[in-house]
Amino acid sequence: MSILILSDTHGLVYEVKQVAERHAVEQIFHCGDFCTDRTREPFAGMRLVRGNCDTDRGVPLELITPWRDLTIYQTHGHLYGVKSSLMRLQYRAEEIGANVVLFGHSHFPLCTEERGMLFLNPGSLQLPRGYDLPTYAILDQVGQDEHQIEVEVRYYTHHGNPVNDRGGRFILHR
Repeated sequence: MSILILSDTHGLVYEVKQVAERHAVEQIFHCGDFCTDRTREPFAGMRLVRGNCDTDRGVPLELITPWRDLTIYQTHGHLYGVKSSLMRLQYRAEEIGANVVLFGHSHFPLCTEERGMLFLNPGSLQLPRGYDLPTYAILDQVGQDEHQIEVEVRYYTHHGNPVNDRGGRFILHR
């Protein structure tokens, strides 16, 4: 099974529900700027973090989630300057021992491995920037041994069509 990652949906409900129902996943992670009632479906069942446009103070700014052999750090990214550099976000991930970092804020789909950590921004379903299509991502752990973990990331358009120039397979540290 996999996890679904969304971000920056900015009030979309019907479209988010379509995406959530399209894939059989273990968990859904939303990286902030959902901009709607968190108790409303499909958001009620998601792991949510608060973005700079979200007003619900009951939603945390960051979450740490163990999943399979991974430690996932999730934040929106606005507090770490992700539009200019991933350095501060990387320092925070190292502090908590994460090997996967989920974030949003830039509305740009990004997936890169740095020093054994995966940095994944699913893009935006509502307002893509620097990329022509609204996107979201699916992450799956596909292999592991005592030293490393292999993951696969697949990106999709808001209609569920694969985005072939994003994602890939990555080797992460334990």
